[in-house]
Amino acid sequence: GSFATIFRMLRLLRILRFFRIARSLKQLYLIAYGFLEAAHAIFWVTIFMNFALYVCSVILARTIGRCDEADPNYHFIREHFGSVLRSMLSLFELMASPDLPKYQEQNNLLWTHPGLLIFLCGFVIFGSFGLIALLTGVISES
Repeated sequence: GSFATIFRMLRLLRILRFFRIARSLKQLYLIAYGFLEAAHAIFWVTIFMNFALYVCSVILARTIGRCDEADPNYHFIREHFGSVLRSMLSLFELMASPDLPKYQEQNNLLWTHPGLLIFLCGFVIFGSFGLIALLTGVISES
């Protein structure tokens, strides 16, 4: 029992020695500290992004997602914006890689629903590009 405790103490001393060496290397310490600050900033930008995705997906699910069955794009609209969860996934895909031609190829979906065109363009500009700029700015400030 006491022999194993001595080995555990030696391991702990090795770990503490590593932290002492890391403190002596100022540059390594600054990089590690910067990484932790960036992770903190990324966490809050992610919370903000999820809130923005949720609000925008509720708007799309309540407006565009409830179209008539006579609409030629009914199945595509229900697949992408039929529920809040589907809208969040579709908007996240647009935020990650803006691909508006995919929506244009669906029987001129964006021209028959001009409100959707305006909303998606605004979402790509502010959601995708804006949040990336916000993330870059927050990380560079910290």
